[in-house]
Amino acid sequence: MRFTKLEASNTQQYYIDEDKIGESVQKLAIYENMCEEFAQDMVVLSEKLEKLRSEGKDKTISYKELVAQKLKDTTVLMFFKKHGIEIDLKVGN
Repeated sequence: MRFTKLEASNTQQYYIDEDKIGESVQKLAIYENMCEEFAQDMVVLSEKLEKLRSEGKDKTISYKELVAQKLKDTTVLMFFKKHGIEIDLKVGN
């Protein structure tokens, strides 16, 4: 369900239906939480990969699964970026 509507002038500007402001804020909060969790997961994933590499376990199935996960997550980040959404991957933000 969308909480935004495109302006009639077709300027690619959106507005929130006044009857749905509370729901829209909730949806935004969920989105922001999702982005923060995604960023934290990416940092943890990188740390796990580095640990396995330093232990010489870069040929293991676990390592390869983590590389595949990182590739998928990087693809998601690129999709977000394509649509103007930047996710900060720094720890503690």
